[in-house]
Amino acid sequence: MAVEAATFGVASFLHFDGSIPLGFQTVVGESAPRAAIPEAIIGAVLAAGAIVAFAAPARARPWALAATWFAVAGTTLGLTIVVAGRGPHSVPDIAYHASILAVLVAGLIGMLAGIGSRPPGDGDRVPAWPEPREPARSA
Repeated sequence: MAVEAATFGVASFLHFDGSIPLGFQTVVGESAPRAAIPEAIIGAVLAAGAIVAFAAPARARPWALAATWFAVAGTTLGLTIVVAGRGPHSVPDIAYHASILAVLVAGLIGMLAGIGSRPPGDGDRVPAWPEPREPARSA
């Protein structure tokens, strides 16, 4: 979630007409504040979800689900707007929206399926190898 939040932050920055020098090339943004503000909000919600997940992993699942649902809804709306041609309409915009949506949905499915929902050492562990036993002592 933290990486997803960071990508939304970068997208927002670029839509506020920012640019990112990479050394060999500079990624130049475009002025699209109607896209930048929702991207910043989605990024902030995902960042908050990531902070809760790191700070209180045992209680983070509902927060992570809510943050991810919010991001999926916002990204779906953004992709719909981009594809309709009302806003930034470039190949990188469509590629970003489609790929981040796929990542968000995969994370959502993982959370709903319970993948990674229990911290390690929770007692439900099945050892890969039998635990060594102490030899029986004769009396």
